[in-house]
Amino acid sequence: MNSTRQTAVLSTLVALLLITSLFAPAVAAQSEQPADDESSDEYTYSVVQGDQEFQVQPIEGDVPVEAFYDYRYPYQDRENPSWGRSFSSQGTLPLQQDSTSILMLYEGPNGVSLIAIHDKYHENPENGTAGSSVSFQLTGLPEDGEWAVIDDDYGWRVDTQEKDDIFQLAADHRAGAAGNDGQPPEDVDARMSWVWTAGRSDGMAYRGLGQENVSISIDPAFNENSYHRLGDDRRPDEDPDDPEEGEEYNGTIDDWQVITATDGGEDFKRVWFDSLEQPVRIETAPAAEPVTASLSGPEQATVDQNVTFSANASTDVDGYEWTINGTPVESTDGPTLTHTFEETGTAEINVTVTTAANRSDTASTAVEVAASSEPAAEDGTPGFGVGAAIVALSAMLLLAARRARS
Repeated sequence: MNSTRQTAVLSTLVALLLITSLFAPAVAAQSEQPADDESSDEYTYSVVQGDQEFQVQPIEGDVPVEAFYDYRYPYQDRENPSWGRSFSSQGTLPLQQDSTSILMLYEGPNGVSLIAIHDKYHENPENGTAGSSVSFQLTGLPEDGEWAVIDDDYGWRVDTQEKDDIFQLAADHRAGAAGNDGQPPEDVDARMSWVWTAGRSDGMAYRGLGQENVSISIDPAFNENSYHRLGDDRRPDEDPDDPEEGEEYNGTIDDWQVITATDGGEDFKRVWFDSLEQPVRIETAPAAEPVTASLSGPEQATVDQNVTFSANASTDVDGYEWTINGTPVESTDGPTLTHTFEETGTAEINVTVTTAANRSDTASTAVEVAASSEPAAEDGTPGFGVGAAIVALSAMLLLAARRARS
């Protein structure tokens, strides 16, 4: 091929490339962060008492709830991990408070459990408050659930010892329990009645909440209203009471709380119930579908040029929140944003989509903003501009024609 033909062919190729650059597409930016990492959260959990209703996140751990609760009592071999003289939960000490009863959910390798802890353990009982008494009547226990911890149940495990607590379990809700103290009231799955002395705690853990449509009701009776009580001469001296036991049992529970995990399980917070008398309901429901956001728009723009960005979501959403370089955009809460940049530089565009179930995700993209005199496509897409391409094409064709005549 002679030089004239080579020049003509190269000129044509360059011209075609210039024309092609005019139609470079806008870039679609996918979410820079994954959707909320809640794939393992198959269910949501809510707690209701009267007009109070709030979501509860389980505390998560790598050990079974038995190890998390860590109930200690002495009537066993010292090599047993649960040997000890506390008659209390050691694993929940950071959560316990004096004269306070707490509820929480714990999610371990064997599922989700409901935990109740009354009062706080002190190695030196003189540093604690006087013990008290609490009774729970539970209904709605899952049929395939089980008692992971009953504190104190040593009287069922050791023939030579008698326990102070009374646990009455219905026939179809005794799984996991080492014994039973009789039939609970009609239509009640379990009546759990605890008494404890100064500086100790009591409680339970029931496993089986990680399933659909669980609704457990707790009808509480605190202090002098409990099913049985020790050391209280205001109560009749008849079984199951024992007023002569001593004042160390005659304290009070003054607060009832729920503990919920926060910050992705890194921390927790307390929520106080309004009443020590009203029933509480713990409910599960399937978790809402996660949402994934994506964002499309130009990668380049010029000052004073209108550019448009479009947001998309993997499911129906209730709202869109836009920011430019971290500053909220008040002019729109819809799926599109049209904006005019007033200065050069790199601009970061974020959109956060939120569903009716309060699931959210954020997508981001960056835009290089050039001065209006610098080469930039008017539609914000990369390229040389229409005028520049036409001039370049004309010059190439003219050069090719001249060389062909020479």
